[in-house]
Amino acid sequence: MVRKIIRIIRFRLEALVWIVALILLAFMSPENGHASLCPFNAFGLGFCPGCGLGHGIAYLFRGEFQASFYAHPLSIPAVILLIIRVVKVFKRPLPLLFINKN
Repeated sequence: MVRKIIRIIRFRLEALVWIVALILLAFMSPENGHASLCPFNAFGLGFCPGCGLGHGIAYLFRGEFQASFYAHPLSIPAVILLIIRVVKVFKRPLPLLFINKN
């Protein structure tokens, strides 16, 4: 039974990762500065196409749509796409080997 549960979790792992990421971003404080793992920032480049995306998503979960857009214009579409992807992964039928095996 435990093996069956582990197999199902592995099959749905992508969706679980996105859900955890969105939850962590929802609880993140967008006002605080943070250490960056950005490779563009590490190489001293001035522009990064993804910088501000996490802050934008955090603002979005707080209902601050204008601040979210100003932090990163693609934060709202990113959340919508991630939610759609999570739904698609969970709607995908489990392979028969997960259902019929004991």
